[in-house]
Amino acid sequence: MADQLNEKKAFLTWEESVVGLQTDAGQGSARAQRLLAMRYLRGRGVPKDETIAFYWMQLAAQQNFALAHRSLGELYENGSGIAQDITLAAYWYRLAAEQGDPIAKKHLQRLAHWSIR
Repeated sequence: MADQLNEKKAFLTWEESVVGLQTDAGQGSARAQRLLAMRYLRGRGVPKDETIAFYWMQLAAQQNFALAHRSLGELYENGSGIAQDITLAAYWYRLAAEQGDPIAKKHLQRLAHWSIR
């Protein structure tokens, strides 16, 4: 019985799988909030909406979730769902880098190199 249930879950569509993600995000799971934000950024299982994506990403980042810190920095850097702000992008990248996120460290190096020019 458990195998059948697991097998069924493995084949959920984007639309079907977003229901559980929304529940978990609404209950405060930082991981689910970030994943839901990414779904809204890409329009997978939900309508593409950068403003809603930004909202969920902020909630995840406020819980000290390094991956959400980096992702929020990327949203600020690209102006996705919010006005572009390189200073805030660097702030969020720095928080993620301090937690060991290697991509955030590369983003900070790139921004530092860019600002020198």
